This record gives sequence, C-alpha cells and structure tokens, in this order.
Amino acid sequence: MYLYLGRQVEMANSSDSCYSSPAGSLSSIPGIAPRKHLGHSSSQQFFKTFAPEMASPEIKMSDINIEAQNGNPLDESDHNTALWNIFRKDRLPEESKWCVGFTDSFFRVFKILFYIFLFLVLIGGVIVTRGSLQILASLLGDHERYPTRAVTQDFISYLFFFIIAVPDTFKLFQSISQFVFGNRDSPKCARFLTVMIREAVHLFGLGCLLFKVMPYLDPVQTCLVTLAVPVLPSIVNLISYCHRKACQLRKGIKKLFNLLSSICLIAAFVVLIFSIILRRKEINTEKEPQKVELLAWVVVSVISLSTRWIETYSFLCRRCIEDKKDKRVSDKGYVTSHMCSSFLRIILLIVLFPTLYCPEIRGINETYNAFISMSSTNASGLISLNCTEISKPISNDTHMNLSSTDLQNITVIRKDEGISYRLVINSYVVHIIAAFLTTHFSVLACRLRMQVFGFALPLSLATPLYLILLIVLEETDVDFASNCLHLNAEYKWLLITGFMIGWVGQIWVCRHVWFKNRQDRLEFAQKLFVLPHYCSAFVELALLHSRRKRNRSEMDYTKELEVSKTDTKVYICATMWHENRIEMKQILISIFRLDHHQFQYEFSKKDLKAKEKDYYTFEAHIPFDDAMETNKATNTRGPNDFVRQFMEIVNEAGCAFYKTKIMLDPPKKYVTPYGGRLEWELPGENKLVVHLKDKDKIRHKKRWSQIMYMYYFIGYELLMKECNPTTIANPNFDDMPSIFEILSDEIKQKAENTYILALDGDVDFQPEALQLLIDRMKINPKVGATCGRIKPKGSGPVVWYQRFEYAIGHWLQKSAEHMFGCVLCSPGCFSLFRVKALMDDNVMRTYATLPTEARHFLQYDQGEDRWLCTLMLQQGYKIEYCAAAEAITFAPEDFKEFFNQRRRWMPSTMANILDLLQSYARTTKVNSNISYFYVFYQIILFLSSVLGPSTVLLALESAIASVFGVEPWVAYLLTYGPTILFIFICLKAKTNTQLNIAIVLSAVYALLMMAVFVGTLVSIASEGWYTPTGMFFYILVGTFIIAGLLHPHEFGDLLWGVLYFICIPAGYLFLIIYAICNLNNVSWGTRENKTAVLEHSGQDRKKNKKKETEDEIDFVTTEMISGMIKQVKNSNLAETSCSEAFFSIFRWINNLVILKSLESVQNIFDKTKDEVDAVGDGQTVGKNSLFKSRRMKAPRPRRKSLDDSSWATENVGQSSPSKLEPLEERFWKDLIHFYLYPLEADKKKEEKDKEMLAELRNKVAFGFFFVNALWLAIMTAMNEAKYIINITITQPTGSPIVIEPLGFVFLVIFTVLLVLQFIGMVMHRHETLLHILSITKLKRRKTGDIREKIGLLAKDDVSYDSTSVNVKDEEEAIYCNEETIKRAAEDLAASRHAVPYRYEKRQKEAFNLRKTVRKKLNYQHNQDTLNRQRVGLQNRGFQSRE
Repeated sequence: MYLYLGRQVEMANSSDSCYSSPAGSLSSIPGIAPRKHLGHSSSQQFFKTFAPEMASPEIKMSDINIEAQNGNPLDESDHNTALWNIFRKDRLPEESKWCVGFTDSFFRVFKILFYIFLFLVLIGGVIVTRGSLQILASLLGDHERYPTRAVTQDFISYLFFFIIAVPDTFKLFQSISQFVFGNRDSPKCARFLTVMIREAVHLFGLGCLLFKVMPYLDPVQTCLVTLAVPVLPSIVNLISYCHRKACQLRKGIKKLFNLLSSICLIAAFVVLIFSIILRRKEINTEKEPQKVELLAWVVVSVISLSTRWIETYSFLCRRCIEDKKDKRVSDKGYVTSHMCSSFLRIILLIVLFPTLYCPEIRGINETYNAFISMSSTNASGLISLNCTEISKPISNDTHMNLSSTDLQNITVIRKDEGISYRLVINSYVVHIIAAFLTTHFSVLACRLRMQVFGFALPLSLATPLYLILLIVLEETDVDFASNCLHLNAEYKWLLITGFMIGWVGQIWVCRHVWFKNRQDRLEFAQKLFVLPHYCSAFVELALLHSRRKRNRSEMDYTKELEVSKTDTKVYICATMWHENRIEMKQILISIFRLDHHQFQYEFSKKDLKAKEKDYYTFEAHIPFDDAMETNKATNTRGPNDFVRQFMEIVNEAGCAFYKTKIMLDPPKKYVTPYGGRLEWELPGENKLVVHLKDKDKIRHKKRWSQIMYMYYFIGYELLMKECNPTTIANPNFDDMPSIFEILSDEIKQKAENTYILALDGDVDFQPEALQLLIDRMKINPKVGATCGRIKPKGSGPVVWYQRFEYAIGHWLQKSAEHMFGCVLCSPGCFSLFRVKALMDDNVMRTYATLPTEARHFLQYDQGEDRWLCTLMLQQGYKIEYCAAAEAITFAPEDFKEFFNQRRRWMPSTMANILDLLQSYARTTKVNSNISYFYVFYQIILFLSSVLGPSTVLLALESAIASVFGVEPWVAYLLTYGPTILFIFICLKAKTNTQLNIAIVLSAVYALLMMAVFVGTLVSIASEGWYTPTGMFFYILVGTFIIAGLLHPHEFGDLLWGVLYFICIPAGYLFLIIYAICNLNNVSWGTRENKTAVLEHSGQDRKKNKKKETEDEIDFVTTEMISGMIKQVKNSNLAETSCSEAFFSIFRWINNLVILKSLESVQNIFDKTKDEVDAVGDGQTVGKNSLFKSRRMKAPRPRRKSLDDSSWATENVGQSSPSKLEPLEERFWKDLIHFYLYPLEADKKKEEKDKEMLAELRNKVAFGFFFVNALWLAIMTAMNEAKYIINITITQPTGSPIVIEPLGFVFLVIFTVLLVLQFIGMVMHRHETLLHILSITKLKRRKTGDIREKIGLLAKDDVSYDSTSVNVKDEEEAIYCNEETIKRAAEDLAASRHAVPYRYEKRQKEAFNLRKTVRKKLNYQHNQDTLNRQRVGLQNRGFQSRE
C-alpha cells in the first residue's frame, strides 16, 4: 500500500506534443505572383512584416499559396498543382482548446479578483491595526478612567509586550528552521554588528513609542509621530541622491523635490511638537508625564525607529550587502544575522519591560487571573487584593476597618462599568492577525509584480482613510470602542493639516515602491525588503520604508545597465538516434513553435522598442548519433536513412505547424571533423543545426553527445569566440581556486544568463513551458537546473500504468524534494541547465570521465542525467521542479521495452543516490539546500526501495492466508516459490526468456493483488475501523484524492490507480529482481534494431540497388574469366586428351561460378544489413569475401579510398561543401583528441569489463536478496510471536488490537513520510499557483484582426514579366490598392497606441509602417523575379548541354 514511497521515479527520456498552435503565415502573396519556393530571404521578411505580435489561432490562410517541390523552384508554367495530385494530408481539424482557453480566462479573472482582494486586505488591515493599537494605547494612558494603576492597564502592557515579541519570535523560529535546513552561511563581521545594533536600537525606540508616547496622544498625533519617523531617512535620501547625481536640470528638479519632501516631514514633526506644547493638561496625575518628558520620549523614539530604514535610502549601506560582480543584493549571512538579532531583541525586551517601560507592573500570572476574574463578574466597586491573592468583590454593605499600614500593602483596583473587557482581548487578537495578513500579502504582491495596485496604492491611502473614518465617527457622534478613538477638538484641524503635509512628503520619499527596479518574478523577500519580517505595531510604515530601492552611485548604476544588457540565450539540444517519423515530427513542431514565439518577442523589442522582460534568443541543435553509413557501391560515406527521414520531415513539420505548405531553403552542409553538419535557417531567423556524428570519427551514445554540445556551447561559443574572455593574458587556470576568478565580468554574466535546454528526440513542449523554467533560474542564481512536469503519451496498459506512476512521482515525491531540499534528478528529456553551473569545477569536466570501475558503467552511462545532477548537487547548486512547465513524452508501450528501460534506470538511480549519501558530509557543507534532515529523508526512501520486494511478498502472503484461509506454509509456497524460481531464471536464462516469464508471473500476481485488497478490508472490518492499518489506508487514499484535486487538469490520471495497484508485484517485485539480476547488461535497451521509413526516395534507392547489383555481376564475371584463364595457363593441357581437357575446363568454370556466386550473395547481404541497421563501420567491400586476397591484388578503379565529403554537395548549388571557421575546425579536432576520440574495440578489455560487471552483479544481488530474505524472516517471526512481543491498542468498543512492534514502527515511519510529502505537495502547489499568477497578463495582444486586414492586401493581383530584368523601385507600391495598405498600417499603429493624445505619434508610425509594408513586399517580389530568372537560365543551359 505504501510501496510507492520507495520508488525513485525518474522522468527521463522521451516526448510528444499535446497540441500545436497555429501561427502566422509564411507564404507568397497571390497578388504578387505565384512563387515556387519560399526561401528564407522572402519568408522572414513577410514574417517580420505581418507577424509583429503574438500569434492568433484565428488566422485565415485562404489567401496563401505556396508551391514547392523537393526544395527546388518549379518551372513557371507548372506552378499550379495538377488536378490528379490535389489530395492532401496533415489537414486534420484543430483539436479543441476550450480547456486551454478556459484556463487562460480563469487565471485572468482570478488575477483581477486577486488585485481587488489585495487592495481591500491591505487597506483594511492597516486601518484595523492602527485602530486596535490606538484603542489599547488610549486605555493604557486613560488616567481619567484609571487614576491609579489598574489591572486593565497592566494587562494591556503585557499585550504590548507580546505585540513587540510575537514578530521577533516568529522571525526567530523561521531563521532557526532555515539554519537547520542548510542555510548556514556566516555573515561579515561588520554586517553582523550593524544588524545587531540596528535591531537593538529599533526595539528600544519601539518600546518607548508604545509605552511612553502613544498612551498620551490622540489618533491624529499618533499618525504624525509615524510620519515623523522617516525624517532621518529622508535626509539620508537627499544626501545620497545629491552624491550620486550630476547637476542636470531633470535631476536638479528631483533634488528639489527631495528637499521639499524632507521639509514636509519636518513640518509635520514641528506641528506634532507644537500641539504637545500647547495642549492643556486636563487631569493632573502623578502617572502622566510632563510635557518636557513627553517631548523627550517622542524625539528619542522617532530617532531610534528611523535608524532601521536608513539602509533603504543609503547606497553606502547597500554596498555592504551587494554582490560586487553583478550589483545584486547578496546578504549571504542574513539567516544567522536575523536569528541572532531576533534572540537579542527578545532578551532586550524582557530586560527593559519591567525596568524601564513598566517598572510598577504586577506579575503576569497575577495580572491575568485578576483580569479574567474581573471580566467574569458583574459586580462593580472596589476590589481589595494584595500581591499574592485575589479577594472576592466587596459589596456595598461590607465595612472593613483597615489601618494605614494595611492600606499601603493593598492594591486598589477600580472596575468601570463603561469598559467592555472583551474590547481589550478582541483588539489585541484582531491587531495581531491583521498585521500578519497585511505583511504577508504585501510581500506577496511585490513578489508577483503586482505592487502598484496591490502594495503601493493601498498602503499609501490606508492612513488617510483611517483618519477620514475617525473624523466621520467624531462628527456623527458615534460612540465606538468606548470613546477610545476620540480626537483632540482644540487642535484637530491643525493636526490634520500637518498630517496631510507630512503625508505628501512621505509619498515622495517612498516613491520607489511604485516601480519595479530590476525585479524578477517571485523574487525572494530578502531581496525585496530590507527587513522582510513584519513589525506588528506600525505595519504600513515598516513595509513602505523597508522596500528596497535602487540606491547606487552613478558609476555603479552605469555598470548595472551594461550588465543588464546581456540577453538571455537558450541552446535547445535534442539528442537523436533511431526516432521514428512521428517522434521526429513532434520535436520539430516544438522547434517551429518556439521559433515563432521567440520572433514575436524579438520584433516587439527591436522593432517596436518595447520592454520585453521575457525576451530571449535561442539556437536549436540536434546531435544525431551514428548518423553516417557507407555506400559500398560508390565507396562513399554519408548520412543514413534516419537522417534522410529527418530531412523529409523538416518541411512536413513546418507545414503542420503553419497549416500551409511551406518549403525552407535547403540546409547548408558542412564536412566536419566529427562527421557533418546540416544548418537550416528557420522563418524566425533562428538556426536549426543538426550535427551528424560519425561513430568512426567521434564517440557516440547520449552522454558523449551531451559532452559534445556542452563543450561546443561553453568552450567555443562562450569562451573561444570572445575577444577578451579572461582578465589576464594566458592565465593558468590550474593555479586558481576557481576559474571564475579570472574570467571577465561579461563572460560570467553571459554564463549566468545562458541556458541549455536538454531534450530527447521525441519531446513536445510549449514556449510558455520554457519561459517558466527560465523564470525559476532567474529567481536564484544558485539554481543549476530546473525540470518540468513530464507526461507520458501512448496507449495500452503499460502506458496507463506509467501515467499514474509519473503523476504520483511528480505530485508527491518531486514536490517534496523541491520544498525540503533539492530535486535529485532533472530528467534529460526536458530540463534547463545553467551554463555557469556546468562550467564550474567538478561538473562538466568530471562528466566527461571514462568509466574505469564496474559501478561507473551503471552510474555514468545508464542514467547520465541523474549523474550530472549528482555532480551539480555535490558542487553546491540547487535543482528545482517547476510543475507548471509541462512536456509530453512517448512512453514504452510494450512490456519488454518498459522492463528494459527501467532495468537501465533503477541501478543508475541506486548508484547515484548511494554516491550522494556517502558524500553527505561534504555535500551538506557546500550545498546550503541539503540538510541533515533531507539526508535522513533520502536514507529512509532508499531503504524502502531496497525492501520493496520483501514488503510485497509479506502483503501477498498475509492476504492469501487471511482471505483463503490456507495454512501458512501453503501461503509461503504460493508467494515465495515463484519468486525464488524467477530469481534463478534471471540469473541463468536469456533475456527474452526472463521477460516472457515476468509477463506470466505479473499477470498471475495481479490476480493475487485483489486478494490483498480484500484482505485489507477484512482486516479493517474485523479488527476495527481505527486500526493502524485502517488509518494508513485512509491517509493513503485521501492523499491521492486530494493530490488529484489540487491538480485538476491531471485528475484523470487517478483512474489508472487501480491498474497501478494490481500491478504492484510487476513494478516492485519482478521488475526490481530483473534489474538486479541484469546489472551486468549495460545496453541501452530501447530504440534498438529499428529502421527508418522514407517516402520520397524509393526510385533512387532502387536505382542504387540496381547499379550495385550490376557492378557486382560485372566484377564477378571479370574475376571468373581472369581466374579461368590463369588456371588454363597453369595447366598442362598439351599432355592430356581432348575429353580430359574439356572436362577440366568445365570443372574450372563450374567451380568459379559457384564460388563467385556465393561471394556475390554474401556481399549483397552484407550491404543490406549495413543499410537496414545503419551501423556502417567503414569497412571496405569484400572484407570477408572468399577472394579477398585476389581482390586486393588487383583492385578496380572504383575501389578507391573512402569518400566522406561528396554527400555535402548533393542537391545544393555549390561544387564544394561549406567550410567551418579555422578556429572552430581546430576546436573540434582538439576536443575529439582529448575527450571524444572513438574507442577502439579491445577484446581483452571487453572481457575484463564483463567480468567486472558480472562480479558486481553477483555481489549486489547477494546483498540485495540477503537483506530482503532477512527482513522476511524477521517479520515472519515477529508476526508468529506477536501475542508474546506486541503492542496492544485498546478500543472504545471491541477487543483490543494486538500489533507486532516492528511492523508498527515501519508503518508509522511511512505514514510520517507520506504526511511530509503531502505537506510538501501543498506548499509546492501554492508556489506553482503564485508562479502562474505572476506570468498571467491581463492585456491580451490582439493580432488576429490585424492579420486578417493585412491578408486583404493579397487580393489585388499585379502581373509582371518574369523575363524582365528591371527591378522596381523600393518606394513604388506593388499593390493597386494603396488605401488598403494605409488603412491596415494605421490600424496596426492604433492598436499599439490607443491613447488619444498620441495621435501625432500614431500617424507618424502609420506612415512608417506603410513604407515598411511596401518595401518588404516589393523586396519579396523582386527576389522571386530574380529566382525565376536564375532558374530559367539554368534550365536553358541544361537543355543546350542536352
């Protein structure tokens, strides 16, 4: 039942597409002329002109006509499709996207509602916190109602104590949890002392304000005090700004406003002091301070409080916590600083509270008991009590004779009838809750980049609205809160005027809260606020002035602008080998979709000059493993059938995405040191590069393909092509502690903003998924990799099983790993890696290590993505999981293929987890995200994986015995017997036999699993519904159901949970046994022995076959004749008779015919096998022939050296292939020489490796099966002796439950793990919701109507002479309907600038757009004309040669 916890689900290795988004048209315009070939020069111009913004699914393609054939222009007379060939494919109706549209609309509406919610919560929270605090302060300082110290005042004093202490306690526990879970960086000494002093001074000032000032001020005066707090920060802000800025006019105006804001705040402070000095003292009590004393406390509290927010406005303070390299806030030791400062504040508060703030206060127990007693009685009058006991209320008839000495020892408490004691408790509770919620949602609004309407506006308006509410209550004579919010009528309007002046000054000082300065989505609160923890007393003051601003010097700001110009770059890398047509098409559609999406951002940024925060550039690279084969007929080596299949599908995928027939330009072909390269230019001006790996020239398999492109992107593109990659010339990197110390700042910034998206050759994803992964990277620079949600695709029971397995693995396991530590495996089928993390020490270079031990074969090559993640974790980087980024993968549909895939994954998973656990001491030291708690969590999961088979057997045995009522030995025989037999079969039999037996046993044991289900219900019904087994069953089922509800779009995957349950023996018993017993098998296991399917090369292949056959026949005939002549010459026929001579000649001919025929057949079969399996090894024809020596002695002219470059000149208009740059040529040769040279076949080494793997298999298998047998023996023995050694649980009804202790402890541990994973899932769903909310845009770009109007431009045909060599002027319109161009361009401009006062700018832009439309379309027309002329000349030249 709980076995899924032990599975380390690895989501790796394949994908497909959910759907494809129709996008913009790449077509010719019928109004210009029919075009035969859409090259990039024309397609990208049309794309740039008519696809400036986001694509719309409502694009009409009725006016688009593109004719192409085989990548070559057609003859002009044949541009129309023949009637017999009008039938089409890939014209299926679009899949319904109502769910996608509903989700998008739902989040738009939800975001609008969330804006409203934030606005109301923040305004209401500030009003409630201010009002409740003022009520408590008024009661504390009401000496008219309490002429002597009362219990209520003491109780309120304690409440003030907790108002100060609760935020610090919360911050202390939060810091301790972060410290325990790995964030143990030590702060700088100066920074640590600064924080400690700042927090201590702030606590002192806050206590003075609450206990010494607020009780004696009315609400308006209290608001003036809070406005006076920013006086010192405003002065610091003025000085800092003057120091940073030059004396320019615009900056001089800002300086003036800064000065005026400081004056306004000082004026408000002066009004406050003036009101205190001039007010009349209505009641003279010893407890009320004098005016001078009150003024002193006001000044001290204001200055002390203001010190906390000086850091916000001083760039000098910021320099202590910012990264010197990229100018980001990087207070690495903030957890330790906050933990120590919170503890110091609590200790300081405990010391100051009874000594300075409330020196005459009673004890807390005495005060609480007295207050509760007073609140529970209805009597009034005087209550006598001493310091230790509380007497009953004194009635009016009671007479007490007390001496003067007794009166001195008695505290008299007067209970007023007009005070509701619920008012005190409710005010405190409401204040604490409102302050916390206000702070939480304020920080959340800033993280979601909703701070204008969700943070700045409500916090700025809350205090004025609070005063307006008080004035309304005062003017309407509403008795609210026992008149505790009464305003001073004498100076009310003077105070309000002073408040408005100070409020205007504060708005200007805090103007930075209205802007998002270099803020990423979901930025950490520590980077957004100077103090992210809340101050309960003055929540809005703390939030406004804690919000960080861009306070740098002019030089630092200039450097930041230069650094920020580094755009995000993504390398798309999809490894391919033997993918079929459907799989190739899906990955290509994803690339076309991404190309279209990226181009929209590029056009918006570069042409429309818009600020596109999500802008990125990308290149698509596909390393193609084992892509070359040898043609023995022509003795040439070129791309195999899988590459030809890919080349056929490129244009087919483009047509499927754009919903029209398109043809890209033929790819550029390069002959490279590793084989070859095909390079297409996509419609959006992005590259698609296919690296054809020749296994005779470079090392093949997936890990070496990843090393190949990592070194190419990082070593060549990032470093070698840069002019000055290092700060010093000819550096010695081996002598440096880190390579980043001598790399230039520009290189380091590029490395941080450059990512590699690792894909499989069949994955399908949306561009938004990539953007979500990039967002996760930008939030935290220590994130080395991020993976998305992988969804298996396919049909059949095996795929259905995997759908539930993948769902539970992502919902619970990966979410828990993300929240409590790090994700251990970022699958190579859809993961984003940071280049800076890959190039760090012990990562990429270690990843290029050859296996030397038996376990290396399992850890390095069987699960390369997991090993790469292990290296990154051990180097200190974090790996995250982004559930909103989804990708679809093709999952194995066949039972045997599924077992072979998991046979490869399981040992790799175990080996890498074991490696990480063994290095836990070093890993927890360098990686702040991996704690000892997380290591313990992984140990438990690892042990559960090891004990999975025995746990399944115990469950089956117990169920069979309880349901069928058989003897225990019969149950043991039925469960253990087939399992032991299967172990011996896996150790001795062939792989196919093992899999066939596994299929049979899985089906049989699936039937027995129904007995387990019934047995569980029987156990619960017989022992009680609240047994440990029953409780775990409820928790397990409830967890799955709630998880499905929290993932509504994946809820359907829960339906396959029943199939998953009955297949537990297959997945947790026989699959694990099969994987353990086949550890020595290191083959890939999937996509082996597959053939490519070509559509357009049938005739050519037949011709090639025919030519090869003719060559063979010719060769055999020649050899026969020459052999016969040689034998005749060597024979002494003169001495023989005619009959003997005749028979001798006949035998020679017969033998030669037979031998040559056998050799010819052998060679033909050799070639056929080579072509089918695509495993050409460069061997020459006839290596194994019967007449090898004779052929070598007399080679024919066609038996020349192998030609591996002629393929690059086929079907292109060039006589030689494209050339690599000399620098790149040298790079590839060096890389192959050092790391990627092909491994030569060494029989001795292969035999040694087999022996090592067999020995490792035997050791691991023995240990694994011995541990499981030991666990079976212990659990069986404990179950038999449970009536002697047991844990007895009594029930309210029914007999007590007897449980064996070891199984109970095991069950409790797994229950705790399940609850932890559930908590992690809930936390992760909350984070995912915030992520989706942050990327949801309320404004949708409207492009569908614009494209339709632009499409009308194609209606007006303009004929032209294809033979004319004159080219039209660019400014001349090529359309008859100029008004249509004008109207469409003006509408396009109006859609960008809808504000009326921008009319002139809109008209100017409309004119420029008309000019652009004419220029681009005319250029397209001219290119088509020249192409046709070129084709016509080529055709005439060809006919003349004919």
